[in-house]
Amino acid sequence: MKISRLKAKQTVGLVRLNENKILLLALLTFCLNMESAIAGTNVVNSLAKQADKTIRGQSGGTIDSQGCGFVSSNPSYEINLEQKIDYMRLTVQADGGQPTLLVIGPNSEDSFCVLGDEISGLKPEISGVWEAGFYRIFVGELTRNQHQFTLDISTAN
Repeated sequence: MKISRLKAKQTVGLVRLNENKILLLALLTFCLNMESAIAGTNVVNSLAKQADKTIRGQSGGTIDSQGCGFVSSNPSYEINLEQKIDYMRLTVQADGGQPTLLVIGPNSEDSFCVLGDEISGLKPEISGVWEAGFYRIFVGELTRNQHQFTLDISTAN
């Protein structure tokens, strides 16, 4: 009989110890999740600050992009997305000419060309989901002329 009681006390002691461990693990898990959530919020805020921009410059250049007009040897803007963005829109407005928008993405097959036309009011625009990676954005011109442009980058729908 004494042996049974001793075993029962030991079992209760083990359960109590496990409950304390479970409580400690739950507390640590909560703290780690909070830290991760705060870090995730900072990444999202950082991406929003990086993505929501207005860039001004000179369209066109001397390089024939073979279908997307003439562009400069240097991108009009570069962006490095640390994570996927569910929605981002690029819109170009130029003071004249026929502006183009050439986006070269992180993979070799990620190249997008948008031409300004009369229907769009000569405002090339591209929007959608953007995967993580480094993007080079060129504001071009269909002719060899150059014009002042405004490139709006927005993550707002």
